[in-house]
This record gives sequence, structure tokens and C-alpha cells, in this order.
Amino acid sequence: MTSTQKPQIDSDRLWQRHMEMAAIGATPGGGVHRLALTDKDIDAHLLLAQWAKARNFTIELDAMGNMFVRREGTDPSLPPATSGSHTDTQPFGGRFDGISGVLTAFEAMEAIDDAGIATRRPLETIVWNNEEGSRYIPACMGSAVYAGVEPLDKMLAKTDADGISMGACVTKLHEALPHAGNRALGTPMGSFVEVHIEQGPELEANGNVIGVVTGMQGYRRFEVVVTGEDAHSGTTPRSRRKDAFVAATDMVVALREEIWDAEDVIRFTIGRFEVLPGGISVVPGTVKFMIVLHWAQFTAIYIGSHNAD
Repeated sequence: MTSTQKPQIDSDRLWQRHMEMAAIGATPGGGVHRLALTDKDIDAHLLLAQWAKARNFTIELDAMGNMFVRREGTDPSLPPATSGSHTDTQPFGGRFDGISGVLTAFEAMEAIDDAGIATRRPLETIVWNNEEGSRYIPACMGSAVYAGVEPLDKMLAKTDADGISMGACVTKLHEALPHAGNRALGTPMGSFVEVHIEQGPELEANGNVIGVVTGMQGYRRFEVVVTGEDAHSGTTPRSRRKDAFVAATDMVVALREEIWDAEDVIRFTIGRFEVLPGGISVVPGTVKFMIVLHWAQFTAIYIGSHNAD
């Protein structure tokens, strides 16, 4: 770095950025509903691009819809120092989840820029596409494709509940940012660090200010399809019913009993449950649901504590 001036984080600016982003897809309960590459999520990308343009930072998009905001270094050949997270949310999710990692990275770049510091390495803020996996499955899709874990064509072919493909949404994002450059998938990075608010309640409950994560939960997602037989609710006797909903609920209760542990290490969530054909007078012949299974705890080194006074 060159410059004797130390960068200073502008907390007021950072908070205002959070509030402006939280207004995009805001819900009455104070959260945000901004699923991956919906119009609202693209609006969030455009707002970040607007702030970047005011700083003369450059924007690049890759073939998977990941976005890179870059402050050039004195040696552009060096892999960049990067940070970031995601702009998409869970359905009716929290207003800070994901976006805090994007905005804190961008604030760090702005603070360094305000101080007039020239860094050897370029600095980048990254927005990973479809991190939550709420609109398109699997989660962490953008980063997985970038890292070569998932194939691009297969992920772009994924469709949401309305039959809209990820590829169509990525094209729409590129069209919304026509002046963005093209980033090649897998371009090396010098480093990556992510600020995340996921463990905020745990930090507060234990009187800690910040934690450095040293271990992560493992997780798996399972899609379950229970097949029975559609039948009329009034005229089909119990002995002849093949009720997929009853079978599915029995499975859920059995799963809860099977994996219950006093240490709270293993957890499962069923947040999506679809009963078909969905007629109020029809014994359901098909049920689809998703099981998200987590095990082990986040581990972290906790730094600082709240003042008891």
C-alpha cells in the first residue's frame, strides 16, 4: 500500500447502504423477499453497480451471473484480494443475511479509496448468484460453478416453480448491465473472506462482538416423493385409500423421533411440502417434500465482549 492515511470505515454510510438494500423487496414484517435473479434481486445488483460507477470501480459478470466489483491495483496481473456474499434471500427472509457480506466488502473498498491508498493487488467485492437455493436448487450455485464443482450448462438449465430457467435469468442480468465486462469462470483469486451475520443471535446471547469461524456445519438436502393414489374423499373407504399425505406425515414424525438428540447436534427442517393434486375433496395421491439435514455446530474463535454496563 502507498499512503500514510489510514482508512476509516464510515459506519453511517454502511448503515445507509444496508437500509437502501433492505428497501428492495421489503416485507411488512421488516424482512426482505428477494429471490435469486428476480426483478428485485436484479435491482439490488443495479444499485450496487450504481455505487460502483460513482467510484470508478469496474463491474464484471461471469457466465453464471456472479458479479465482481473491482478496484484496480498497481499490479493488475496479481490475483485480487476478494470478499463478498450474496444479494438473494430466503423467502421472506432477514434483511441483513448475505447482503451484509457484500456491503461490508464494498465499504472496505470505499474506505481504502477515500484514504487514497494504492494497493498492489486489485480489490474485489463479489456477489455470488443463487446462494440460498430457494428459487433454484442447489444452493451455492454461482460459487459452485465458478469453482468447477458444478457444470455450467446443467445449472443454467435448472428451472424454478414457474418453469423459468436460470439461463434466462442470467441473460436478463447481463442485459440489465450492458456495460459490465466478462469474467471467465475459475479466474484465480489471491484470497477470499466473507463477513456473515448468520450467527448474530448466538453472538449476542453469549456476549460476544465478533467470531472467526473455524468449522462449519455439514448439510444434505433430500427430495422425497411419496406416491399413493388419488381418490374421492367422500366415497373412498379407509380400507381402499392410499393417502400419500398420511404416509408422508408418518415419515416426518418417524424422522423426528429417529434423529432426536439431547445435544442438539443433528437438526432437520422441512420447509417445502407440496400436496397433489391439491383438491379439497381429493385424497392426495402424491406428496413432495424437501428435507434439509444439518449436523455438528459452527465452531468459532470469539473476539471481544459487550460491556456489562
